[in-house]
Amino acid sequence: MREILRLSLILALVGIISAALLTAAYNVTEPIIIERRAADYRQALENFFPGFASFETEQVEEGQFDLIYDDTDDLMGIMATVAVLGYDGDITYNLAFDDSGEIIGINIVSHTETPGIGDVIERGSFQEQFEGKSHEDPITAGEDVEIVTGATVSTVAMINSIRQTADFVAQSFLGIEVEEIDFAEVPDGTYQGSAQGFIGPIVVEVEVSGGEVIDIEVIEHEETATYFVESYPLIPERIIEEQNLDIDTQTGATGSAEGIVNAVENALLKALGEDVDEPVEEEPVDIDLSEVPDGTYEGSAEGFMGPIVVEVEVADGEIVSIEVLEHEDTPEYFRESNPLIPDRIIDEQDFDVDTETGATVSAEGILKAVLNALSGALDNGGGGDEN
Repeated sequence: MREILRLSLILALVGIISAALLTAAYNVTEPIIIERRAADYRQALENFFPGFASFETEQVEEGQFDLIYDDTDDLMGIMATVAVLGYDGDITYNLAFDDSGEIIGINIVSHTETPGIGDVIERGSFQEQFEGKSHEDPITAGEDVEIVTGATVSTVAMINSIRQTADFVAQSFLGIEVEEIDFAEVPDGTYQGSAQGFIGPIVVEVEVSGGEVIDIEVIEHEETATYFVESYPLIPERIIEEQNLDIDTQTGATGSAEGIVNAVENALLKALGEDVDEPVEEEPVDIDLSEVPDGTYEGSAEGFMGPIVVEVEVADGEIVSIEVLEHEDTPEYFRESNPLIPDRIIDEQDFDVDTETGATVSAEGILKAVLNALSGALDNGGGGDEN
């Protein structure tokens, strides 16, 4: 009994000491962390707004918004600090706007996305797609801004959040009214509309009666069925219940959810006689191998981390070998696609091969590089690069 009591007292003492040490460490490091974050933020402000004199902070539900002023108290722009749920936790980022509401740049503050995959959100090639865009520009995932396959949750979350933040800044701080569709103005009838989903176009049929949307049916889509059920019929139900397109699209398939909303908007705009853009499907590249001269050709295309360069040998109207000469993709993922994709192309002597692998972006990069090599061979006998 005494031994048990002794051990219990020792355990309690260890717990008290550990807690005290952790508290002391926290008290020491917290001010340092706060100071470092403040310095990093100040540097971000300097990068986006050189020579700014002051800023005024407004904290709202959507995040923190700093109005940036020069030394004559003229508004230079706005810096938003917002958080969005990514694949593995919150992504916190700064989004800088000039005084007209155009995006100047993005600064990732913190995230816990998968290294080498989800952290694509930090890359210039992803962030630069948003520069110069504002609330007036379409910012649709997979249509106006590229989704990175393999990091779809991270990139789609960022794209949707940036579009919503751009709209909020325009309305709340720049006095710009964002036009909304008044359902009451839409004539009774059934209308069809389409928009880009996560994978391909989504086509909907929208029924309007008495100034209200009473039914929304998805009649065509190319989304993955197991994910699409996360958005359909949930999103149509939300639109009908709220009689508004400004609904929460956060689901297990946000890209599909956004596609449904945009397709409904497309249908209603057409019902009102507005000119609207329809999603354009890329025409598949068709190369007749029998027309490719015998020889070895080099081509390149963008992979997940950078260019992929291939060498393609053609003999007697057939591809006899494909070799990847250079790539910058992560080796453990790249081997999911190489030599699998070259083997599929050679086996089928066709380019309509399944590119679904553990590294789909790399797979598609290899396929495009092969196509570019052969397109170049037909054009000038020397292979080609992706434009």
